[in-house]
Amino acid sequence: MSSKLVCSICGSEKSIPVCCEKSMMVKDGFLLCCCSDECGYQPIPECCGKKMEYIYH
Repeated sequence: MSSKLVCSICGSEKSIPVCCEKSMMVKDGFLLCCCSDECGYQPIPECCGKKMEYIYH
């Protein structure tokens, strides 16, 4: 299974960012690194003025 970020307006796709050598997860509208409190929450990238959507296949 794979996951990605997709723009609901233009269809642009991005891979889920990696932190601490692992893919980040989406929680509470942010990207989250589960490995370290120092990394914590990061904003979800935007495209066409809106947050990209998390798609899990």
